[in-house]
Amino acid sequence: MQPTVTLPKDNLDFAWDRHETEASLRTKLSDETSATWLQTAAWLMREARTEQVWRFLSLQQIHQNFPQLSPLLGRQRPIWDHLLRAAHELGRL
Repeated sequence: MQPTVTLPKDNLDFAWDRHETEASLRTKLSDETSATWLQTAAWLMREARTEQVWRFLSLQQIHQNFPQLSPLLGRQRPIWDHLLRAAHELGRL
């Protein structure tokens, strides 16, 4: 049996598998040219509730990077396809 890992009190609720605070996630997402930005953004889009994603990523960021993000989204891809399509139809993109 593996030892239980204690996560910090300020760990994000959707970061069940890693130590991730709001500050550390904002730092990782602050540079879209970073080699890990796509993986981090896709992880956020897969694990967090949609309303939580908007705290860290803008609609424009998701739209601009969606061709690269889409293959990384797994079962969440249809949800994000729908949201982007709806945003386009509403004139927000």
